[in-house]
Amino acid sequence: MPRSLPYPGHTWSFTQHAVGLNARTLYNFLTCVAPFEGDVAGYDDKITALMIASGVLTPNERDGAADAWRDYQQLLVELGLLYSTKICRALTITELGQMFLAGEIGFSELVGIQALRYQYPNGQKSTIQSRLRSAMEGGPTALPTTLIEIQVDSQVLIKPGLLVLRVLLELYEAGYAPSLSVDECQVYLLPCKKNSDWPLAFSEIIAYRNSPENISAINRHSRRNVQDWFKFLKESDFFQLDSPGTISLTEFALRNLELMKRQCDIEEDSANFWVPTSFDKPSRLSWFSWFGHVPYSAQALLLSDVAETTEYVRENFIAGIEDNTKDDTFVSTDNLDLNLQPLDLVYLGRNTSLNFSTDVDALADALRRGAQKRHAKTLLHDRIVKQLATQYIEQGATVYSDPDSIDLLATWPDGNSAIFEVKTVTRRSFQGRLRSAIGQVEEYAYRRQCEGSPSSDRVIVINADIGHDAWQRAFLTDHLDIGLVCTTATSYSAYAPNSSRSQRYWVE
Repeated sequence: MPRSLPYPGHTWSFTQHAVGLNARTLYNFLTCVAPFEGDVAGYDDKITALMIASGVLTPNERDGAADAWRDYQQLLVELGLLYSTKICRALTITELGQMFLAGEIGFSELVGIQALRYQYPNGQKSTIQSRLRSAMEGGPTALPTTLIEIQVDSQVLIKPGLLVLRVLLELYEAGYAPSLSVDECQVYLLPCKKNSDWPLAFSEIIAYRNSPENISAINRHSRRNVQDWFKFLKESDFFQLDSPGTISLTEFALRNLELMKRQCDIEEDSANFWVPTSFDKPSRLSWFSWFGHVPYSAQALLLSDVAETTEYVRENFIAGIEDNTKDDTFVSTDNLDLNLQPLDLVYLGRNTSLNFSTDVDALADALRRGAQKRHAKTLLHDRIVKQLATQYIEQGATVYSDPDSIDLLATWPDGNSAIFEVKTVTRRSFQGRLRSAIGQVEEYAYRRQCEGSPSSDRVIVINADIGHDAWQRAFLTDHLDIGLVCTTATSYSAYAPNSSRSQRYWVE
């Protein structure tokens, strides 16, 4: 007898626009959104017009008018690339979305990481669909107003992609074929409330395979959603479809079993789930900040040995992979002077660097030539600089930068100062960019001393939560006397060497 569902009508609802899940379509779609980031109205038609001019997806006409944006925006929201426009008035691309545009993360990497992090409940799926409403009406209590409440009340806290991966790994290690059918998922995995329920699902699948029976009619309502999940998972590096109704592990996953198991352990940890604090829009908005930022631990799944010329890069990094070492900054060999200027906080907080005419064809051509890739990384960098500068100004500091060198120099009323070098990083690029940052911040400190300025603390800032125990933290603070700030959309931590005189301003 199959286990009952957490609540009547429970399913793994997901976008039906899986047709859009390919690298080129997704990347080009997001580039059509980026020029209008920050707009609060009127962007629908502009994005649709740009999508048509760029040949992205189909116009999807309604009453004679193209409406592609309305139909396909869900794809970006589901993947954590865009805040839902239903709860965030301004069009806002997430940190992950900017990383994807900048070539910091590839398509199949993005899908793989997000597939293992996507959970129920989440801030995106809040509407109670008519089928579910019909299934639950007439129960002992009044129906809640949101799907999130139903799932919380039913104690559902599940990552379906992670559950599929865990069961496949356990099947493989137990000597069974590492594959799952749609039938098996909807009968044995769907009833799981939590990922820790996987042993029960695993044992039920083994019993079923030892004594097969017809189970196709059980939880049939969930079939379309499970199929959509399969289509989603197959775009990652870890899963493949052996047939339309069967999913299995890829050769990459089988070659990296220890990495896969270790990632399951990390993602199954209760600390790595989003837990709603309430059911209103602000709480739902926090989902997108959480899901739109990929923690450093999850980035262990990024491939470390991708080369610019490989077929993998051509297929997954549509505008090319970001060079981790390239530095185009010109430094005169004759003049050590710095050109410090007041920071323009308005410019640092801009939504786009794209300053094109309203000519849609001209804009489409600029995007095809990679304009958005060149700007996405700069936007991420500048927003971090603005965040820090604003914080220090509120403390009474004066802040400056040099367009050709120093990202941020803060001097507080007590005379103490610090030079901050900001780097946007992924786990793949971290080490190379850390080395670059060390050289830069040391050079800038030396050049300031040559000018006769008082010595300043040196601090490196990254948008990754590497943790206190990371050897790079000790290397910087204990060995090099350089501070480290780790700031993300959901966390802030800072570490200072004992010699730091300004640490009370940026560590606390």
